[in-house]
Amino acid sequence: MKSRSPVILLCAAGLTWLLGQAVLPDMGLQTSERYDAVASARNLEALSAGLLVIAGCLLVLGALALTRTLVDVRGPGARLIRAGTPMLALGGVWLVAGRAAFNMVFLRVTTDDVPRTVAISTLDAGGGAEFIPLLLTLPCLLLGPVLLALGLRRAGLAGWLPLVAWVVGIGTFLATEFTIKVGEIAGIGIAAVALTLIGWSASGRAAAFDLDPTNGVASEPAPIT
Repeated sequence: MKSRSPVILLCAAGLTWLLGQAVLPDMGLQTSERYDAVASARNLEALSAGLLVIAGCLLVLGALALTRTLVDVRGPGARLIRAGTPMLALGGVWLVAGRAAFNMVFLRVTTDDVPRTVAISTLDAGGGAEFIPLLLTLPCLLLGPVLLALGLRRAGLAGWLPLVAWVVGIGTFLATEFTIKVGEIAGIGIAAVALTLIGWSASGRAAAFDLDPTNGVASEPAPIT
């Protein structure tokens, strides 16, 4: 079971993230448009927040599982893997304390006791300098899987597919966020596939190690191309 933990956790994280994004009603380029969208579907906004919290927690657990599974990797790719794993965990923090928390703010200001103009002004004001440390976890979410995929590739544990899937998926999401719902869903869906492939590569190595622990070196599985 230990050898399968990375793929199970990262697949579950990707799927939950996909569902959270799919039901999120927060759409529009202007704050007023996003406010109206959330106000008309507050239950979906709450459901999305809950799913994103779960996705973030699963990402953190998936990163911990990767650390345990790949702790003995040496040589090419090892440094990239060791850098990408904690960044992935910090990316999970962003989903919980950043994206999901912002959903909760939206829920609070779309209640009947908060005037629409006050709510929109509050949302436009955003956070101050105290939120900068939290904002730094967002690039960790974007770049962590890139480093992991590159590290696994250099270590001979994966092909180019995890990296390509992540870049294409996140690129599609960022290009369509708040404007094209289908694009958002497709982007996160492809990114979720990338997370699953990263977990699969790590789990495959762990399974091979369990079968052939000769001198502490595993017989590597064929990389995913």
